[in-house]
Amino acid sequence: MNSNRRATIKQVAKTAGVSTQTVSRVINDRPDVSPDTRQKIQKVIQQLGYQPNAIARSLIHQRSNTLAVVAWGIDYYGPSRTVVGIEQKAVELGYSLFLSLVVRPDDSNHEHVLASLIARQVDGIIWAVPEVGNNRTWVKSKYLQHLPPIVFLSMQPHPGISVVAIDNRNGARQAVQHLIAQGRRKIGILTGPLSWWEARERLAGWQEAMF
Repeated sequence: MNSNRRATIKQVAKTAGVSTQTVSRVINDRPDVSPDTRQKIQKVIQQLGYQPNAIARSLIHQRSNTLAVVAWGIDYYGPSRTVVGIEQKAVELGYSLFLSLVVRPDDSNHEHVLASLIARQVDGIIWAVPEVGNNRTWVKSKYLQHLPPIVFLSMQPHPGISVVAIDNRNGARQAVQHLIAQGRRKIGILTGPLSWWEARERLAGWQEAMF
């Protein structure tokens, strides 16, 4: 075989002496193939170096096996570790990742970002941009119904919307309570910009413990 040409499913079927449908069943891990036939096809796939066409499979199954991550600030430790964790789990589950970066967290140009992701037919979106200022005014459950499934990170909870967030308020409260238990009475706080929802939550937790 010409090493510059990719092996096809028809070549695998011909070499293994089976139909292309049987090869397809093995590739898709269907149970309706005998163990001996499955082993023979897998051996031929390895010998020929056959790789399934991801684009063709996505058209057949109406799935791209791609998750999109909309993120900001990956040059900072926290956001970068978040993206790395998402990527590791996505690979473990058999998904590839498409990363879309925004320049500023308060950028409200969500329509362009979403249009690009929809055009790529992603199976789901993780919105890893923190809630800052008015950058969540577009998030409404009725609007999201027409989009791929979206999970928001670092955002105030909303009914009917999937949100994963750290409990900054409770964390700040517990930190202050710990210091008070150690006999400390003058306890300050550095919140970060109060246009950030997370910063306001930390301030609220400090206030609850102090007053």
